Amino acid sequence: MKTFGQRLGGRRDPLRLLGRRLFLLLLLVLVVLVGTSVWSVYWKERGSKMLRTEAEAQLSDLTARRAKLEKDLATLKTDRGMEEILREQYQLARSGERLIIIVDPPKPKPNEQEPSAIMEWFGKIFSWW
Repeated sequence: MKTFGQRLGGRRDPLRLLGRRLFLLLLLVLVVLVGTSVWSVYWKERGSKMLRTEAEAQLSDLTARRAKLEKDLATLKTDRGMEEILREQYQLARSGERLIIIVDPPKPKPNEQEPSAIMEWFGKIFSWW
């Protein structure tokens, strides 16, 4: 049977201490590797989340554009819609229609020869000038 001193001496065995320190070093390296892997996964998830948000915005924009194009296509399939588009793009008129141009009356230009109220006031005060 080993005494307390002998058991304590076994714990201080240099080979055993070296083994424990190597195990702790290996454990530390493993923790660092796992930590960097988790950090990398976090940044990839964050980037993919931003890309998903952008893709969803593009999808909603494309869906709205598709709805507008389908509406325009349905309008073009009718005679009235075709006529409206041709009139708009090529400025066409039906036979018998005439062009009316409405012109606003010209605005009177301010007379540059008239002195302003301040200049008249200076003229009255400094009549000799």
